[in-house]
Amino acid sequence: MKKLLFLCVGMLLAMSAFAQNEEPTTTWPYLYPEFKEGELIRTNRKPEKALYNVHLSLSALHYVAKGGKIREVDTWGVTGVNIGEDSFRFVAGKMLKIMAQAEGGCIVQETKANFSSVIKDDGAYGSSTLTSTTTKSYLYNENALNQYNGYLMTDVYKDLLGMRSGGERLPVLTDLYIVIGNNLIPANKKSVSDLEGVDKKAFSKFLKAEKIKWSDVDDLVKVLDYITSTTLL
Repeated sequence: MKKLLFLCVGMLLAMSAFAQNEEPTTTWPYLYPEFKEGELIRTNRKPEKALYNVHLSLSALHYVAKGGKIREVDTWGVTGVNIGEDSFRFVAGKMLKIMAQAEGGCIVQETKANFSSVIKDDGAYGSSTLTSTTTKSYLYNENALNQYNGYLMTDVYKDLLGMRSGGERLPVLTDLYIVIGNNLIPANKKSVSDLEGVDKKAFSKFLKAEKIKWSDVDDLVKVLDYITSTTLL
């Protein structure tokens, strides 16, 4: 009986550790718990195979280069990337996961880490309660976009993997968008209603008749089809 009890406890602890490793942390601000095999798609080039992941601060695409260093993808000519079973579209400077595709465009999702939730300005001068070394893992330096000391603890993939579960858990936020051509349209009534060529009254009737839910990907495909059939987008 005791052996069975210890076995159950061990399984629960293992499951707990696994669950923690699945979540992004301040020391692992990525969409996936590890870099995955994928193919980068560029115009007029062969797919570029590597280990890829999406950084949750900028929706930026990172890969493991030769020598085991993490680098940011040069986005010249990039249209998207396939990571594992998932496909992403590069639009408006972001790598966004494709949730559904239609003839006129696609529905994409951006996953962002809520970095502000782990910053606590308790000091008289607005100092963070986190240590300065931990702060480096999630603070983004606009002047150091391609310099990893701005938002990663280290650029060595193997070392960063070892730090994966050592930081604070990062809550994630998701936003859905409608993509038509190079237009990235927030999935909400106001953004779509304000598009050039959209008849607001007719659009409101359409939303009511179709009972559109803005969090439902299938419903967003209907909105996409409506936009492409009634506007010049």
